[in-house]
Parts: sequence; structure tokens; C-alpha cells
Amino acid sequence: MTPEPMKKLECARCQNPFYSASSEEKMPCPYCGHTFGKVYEDRRGRNRDLTHRACDISKGEMKVPVRVTDLSPGGVGIRMKGYLPFEEDDDVKVFIKELDMEKDARVVWARKVYGISKAGLEFMA
Repeated sequence: MTPEPMKKLECARCQNPFYSASSEEKMPCPYCGHTFGKVYEDRRGRNRDLTHRACDISKGEMKVPVRVTDLSPGGVGIRMKGYLPFEEDDDVKVFIKELDMEKDARVVWARKVYGISKAGLEFMA
């Protein structure tokens, strides 16, 4: 029996690359535990536009410059080097300079892997 070849995959949530020989339809990310695959449905329920834009996230007097990795009508994915000083369920303001867009949002998830912080923010209605 020949073993399956290793495939390079990238997690849809935290965007970390990893290798797997598994042929299962549902695959958990070894970094954040997010399950994805052919039968996975996006919880956001909207298309995301992949982008790389400058953005500021603020809470009270604290303002942190980050990069937007994806954007949809319902939320935004962000990334930065170092420590992101916000936790899950924190309410923050998002200001995307290039789009002149300012919105209130809630931190849905936040992860730090190898000195890179990533988070998903949901816009509040």
C-alpha cells in the first residue's frame, strides 16, 4: 500500500500553512482548531474580499495599527506582528484609512502564532 503524498494546505481562518497526508473531507487546523474541507460552510455566510490595507483598531485611548487580510460586509480579518492587545468579545472601532470606513466591531476570535497576531472582527449593526 502506497502512502498518500503530503499536501500543503492553508487554514481558511488563521491563514497558517501546514502539511497533511490525510484524505478526510473535514480537516482541523493544527494551529487554531478550525475545521474546514469540502463540507465546511463559512460561518460568516458572505463572500470575503482578500486585501492588504492599512487599518487602525482602537478601544478607548488605545489605537493599534494592523493590516486587513480580508473584508466582507459583515466583518474583517486582521493581522499584525507582535501582540494584539484585544481579547475575544472585546468591542472595538475599526478604521480602514484607504476606504475612509469607520465601524464598530466585536472581536470574534484572536490568535498569536510565531509572533504574528491574527483576529476576526464582526461588524456591529
